[in-house]
Formats: sequence, structure tokens, C-alpha cells
Amino acid sequence: MRNVDKPKIKQPARTELTESKVKKYLDKKKFEGKYVSYITARQFSSAGNASSEQLSSSERRQEYLSDLERRFGIALSFLSNVSNVKTQYPILNVDETIRIASELNIPHPRFAPKSGLVKDENKGYQASIMTTDFLFEYKDVLTQEANRIAVSLKYDQDVSVEDGKDRIVGRTKDKIEIERVYWEKTQGYEFRVITSKAWMVQPAFSKNIDMARRFRDLDVPRAILKNATHEMLRLLDDTPCYRLRDFINKSSSAINISFEKTYSIFWYLIWHKTLKIDLFRPLEDSTFVYPAQEHYAWAW
Repeated sequence: MRNVDKPKIKQPARTELTESKVKKYLDKKKFEGKYVSYITARQFSSAGNASSEQLSSSERRQEYLSDLERRFGIALSFLSNVSNVKTQYPILNVDETIRIASELNIPHPRFAPKSGLVKDENKGYQASIMTTDFLFEYKDVLTQEANRIAVSLKYDQDVSVEDGKDRIVGRTKDKIEIERVYWEKTQGYEFRVITSKAWMVQPAFSKNIDMARRFRDLDVPRAILKNATHEMLRLLDDTPCYRLRDFINKSSSAINISFEKTYSIFWYLIWHKTLKIDLFRPLEDSTFVYPAQEHYAWAW
């Protein structure tokens, strides 16, 4: 998308204020000795929905600036072919993003310094450091080829439908175009815009994955786990399907352990993909337990 017929847009300057932000981030990353998100939930609030999580001391802290981002992050943590997830990834090569914006003739994201003691050369709008919501790696489900992808998350109200296709509107569209060119042309990554209509951020799926994660480290004796797995797989093949409460009750009686422990094992087996359940349906006491119709993996 190039606005070649419009007057040439003047881009914001990259000054020492921009460079100081880059240096501050690099110093922080060096101090931590690992990747750190450029923006944290503590710094950012989107209607109170910004959050962060770290599943274990050995895993990377993920920063989510909206509920949509959190649901997407939950999904990625479950998908079997996804790894090395990074959130709020900064594009530190500001000269390159300015160049891309100039080539597309769209305005580069900018910020104005706070009033006060600002040098003359630093007055006015400065070029912002752009960030991408998610960066991660995945293996193709057919070829097992490793791929790298950058993803921008957008709510439905941030897009409009035009000729049957999603069209990103307003300033959001400009930022997305700069990101797209940077990742696809400069870095050789795939780039996707994921909206709140996507399957992996649907409420029932997110809620089920979130529940399963709570039991991911459950300590279950091997013999009990083996018996529970056998019984639950048998029940899953039965027709008609059972309601969740009945499914757990029957499993509990068959393996002779409490309902509560059986319920925990049920979610443990889902998380570790031993029990392949349809997670797009609500899983509550009175709802039915259906077998999964597909493999949960990143594929586009």
C-alpha cells in the first residue's frame, strides 16, 4: 500500500531521545541476560486488562496489553508445534521503520517529549520505537519445517469488512503496513494480523486451556494415571457422549479414587494432549464431553 498520489509526508525525527530509549532497553536486556518485553503490563493499561504471567521460573515472562493478547498467549502455550514465544517485541532499527514509512508515504508512529528542559534539536515529534505483539517459532504440521512469524492482534472493532476481506482502518492500518513490510521484506518472517474472530482466541477455547494449565504439573502416581487414562479414553469412545459430571463420576468409580482427584487428572490429560477433547465447546458440569475433531496446532 503506497500513497504515491498524495503529497510526501514528513516523517518524525530520530533524535537522541529515541536513541536513549533504545540504549535503555538494550542495557536492561543485557542485565537480565535474556529477552525481555519492551513494554510491560505494569507500564500499560488498556481498560484494566493488561496482565503478565510466567508459568515457571525457567520460562519467559509474557506481557499482555489486552484480554485478546492474553487469550492468544494462552492458546500458543498449548499448541504443540509452537515455541520461543516473545511478547511486545521492539523493532529497534528505527531508521529502517522510518525508511519504510517514507517509501509507503504513511506517517511513522511518533511521540512528543514531555514539556520541560528539552534541547532545541529534540523539540517536536520524535520517532517512536515500534513493537510487534507476538514473535514465535512453529513447525509446519506436514513438513516439520521450522518457521518464524510475527503477529499483530486486533479487536473486531479495529477492522472493517470491504469486499469480503478484513481491512485495517485508520492509524492502525498505517502501523500494520510498516510492520508487515519490515517483517516480511526485511527480516524474512511471516506476518499475520489476527482478529478476535480467530479460532484460537474464542472464549470457550481460552477458558478450557486456562483451566487445563492449572493442572499441568499435577503429581499423579504412575499406576493411577495409567488406569485413569485407559478409562477416560474408553468413555470418550462411547456413544452417546457423557456430560462432564457423569464422565468424571464414571471414571472415578472405575479407578476407585475421589471425584476431585479424577477431575484434576481429566484436565492434566487434556493439557498433555493424552485426552483429545473438543475444547471449542464449554466444559462444565452439565455440558457434554466430545472428542476433538482436529489436532491443536498452529496452521494457517
